[in-house]
Amino acid sequence: MKLELSKENNQNYTSISILGAYVYPDQISISLTSQYTVQQNLYCRYYDCKRTEIPESAYRSVVFPESVLHCPRRVGAELVSVSRSLEDEEEIPEPVRLTFRSSENPPHDLTVCVAPLYGNESKWLQIVEFVEHMKLEGATFVYFYVGEISDYDRKILTDYVRTGDVEVIDLHDKFERPYYAWHLITIQDCHLRAKHHSKWVSFLDLDERISGTKNQSLIELLNAQESNVGEIQIPVLNIVKYNDMPEEFENVVQLKEDMMFRKWTDSIDPTWNASKAIIKPEKVGIMFIHFAIAKLPGVRTIQVNESQAVVRHFRSTQHRVDLNDWQLVPQADGTLLKITKRPLESEFAEKLTNAIVKRVLNVYDRVPVKCDRIARYLWESRNFPNPCESMSPVF
Repeated sequence: MKLELSKENNQNYTSISILGAYVYPDQISISLTSQYTVQQNLYCRYYDCKRTEIPESAYRSVVFPESVLHCPRRVGAELVSVSRSLEDEEEIPEPVRLTFRSSENPPHDLTVCVAPLYGNESKWLQIVEFVEHMKLEGATFVYFYVGEISDYDRKILTDYVRTGDVEVIDLHDKFERPYYAWHLITIQDCHLRAKHHSKWVSFLDLDERISGTKNQSLIELLNAQESNVGEIQIPVLNIVKYNDMPEEFENVVQLKEDMMFRKWTDSIDPTWNASKAIIKPEKVGIMFIHFAIAKLPGVRTIQVNESQAVVRHFRSTQHRVDLNDWQLVPQADGTLLKITKRPLESEFAEKLTNAIVKRVLNVYDRVPVKCDRIARYLWESRNFPNPCESMSPVF
């Protein structure tokens, strides 16, 4: 198999750093932040819990697929790093702690990998809609990769971390790059992160979510598959998203009006262009944005039609990447796209609305403190300011 993977140092990297490291029953896999190292030799370096390198434990391996280094397990290893050689003068990246993924029975049946978050548009409501929608379809955990978001948007992610619904991976490296350049790296990392952590994992953008049917949820569809199915490809339902999302929460009435699935239902017929996939991570060797590139022998790929499941993609008419007003662009034969309203099923929509309202109120509907009821000795004894004038001292 010939794979068209990056082999050039086109981002001016001059050293290697690590995004994550995972220990499985049979090996360790390390995800790298560099995209030009495919098929190059690197050394796996092993460290104990005191960050002392385990003597004579280094192992030479090869980067494959892109940004991934596979290493044998080592007794006593708690952290790992990588190097180009075994020379003492080489600067080795700071070791990272291993994430253990060695359970025979993964704790989750369905998880979701979300593409890197960046850009100027507000994310908080999109995040809530995404998580609550996928939870109703059977997902029990979401991996969020964050490039750049506002402090206001991050509050909702922090609350989901608190309740154990999501993991947030902040994307940072010594070598600056445009945030979209992280996408393929996060695909590889999240594939590794999901192994032995989830039976199925999907790869979506924040403006996408998967819908089953009234009679069969997404998780029920997955559970009905034969054991040799390792990839399910799902068509895309493009929904016209006419405006950007609100900057902040105002009140419940406005919140319901701003919910994407309630506000926008104009769509075109489902398409396989830019379809998305759900995979069994242990049965796939290499994952791409839209499909599996390589699978284990005997593993099948199936396609489901729109009567079974669709990826609901809220495609912006003001997108900074796609064409503006894409829904008005004539097709090859000169005709315009046919627009049809396709709302969510009413019972599902009601459950989703209630879940969103509950979470948003918990995070953004702050109750102000009654400063005059705070005992004076609590702030006077420490020379803090009167809380009715300032809630915190100035350092």
